[in-house]
Amino acid sequence: MKRYQGGDLDALGAMAILLLPKLAAIARGRFSDKNLADEALQEFWIKIINKADSFKHDSKVLTWAYQIVNNTYLDLIRRESKRSYLYDDISNLDESAAKKSSFAEATTNEITIKSALLKIPKDQADAVALVWLDGYSIEDSAKLLGIPANTVKSRISRGKAALALQLSELDPRMGNQKHA
Repeated sequence: MKRYQGGDLDALGAMAILLLPKLAAIARGRFSDKNLADEALQEFWIKIINKADSFKHDSKVLTWAYQIVNNTYLDLIRRESKRSYLYDDISNLDESAAKKSSFAEATTNEITIKSALLKIPKDQADAVALVWLDGYSIEDSAKLLGIPANTVKSRISRGKAALALQLSELDPRMGNQKHA
């Protein structure tokens, strides 16, 4: 990062080799739609390049990049949830009623959960997203967030309770279910 900030454009390639596989894994883990995952990866990388001058070297580049990725992810969810209401996939019109119902329920559940995640404290949402959505271990999440593993565990615990409350408020049907 220091080399890139100093004007060495070749350093950008070295950062890409190190960061892009991790960013791609996050994008694939958070977005079931491959096209949206690819779009997210491009946006992640563009924002990281554009914000490189703001990196202060007080944390690891990966930790800093993860924060940009997480904020970009939340922006994409907001944008995509608006887009999903505006457009219907024409191919879905030919599916059976049961398949339509299942698709609609899955989409509604995903939007409901992601909406709830946006409403809990950011530190808790980050920990929950890394472990539950991205599949990172507690230890790897701690490294990415730059905090102790026990702090990740406590944030997940508090985040789980906050999500349960938000889900029950957003969708009363979910309030009666146990949340893991």
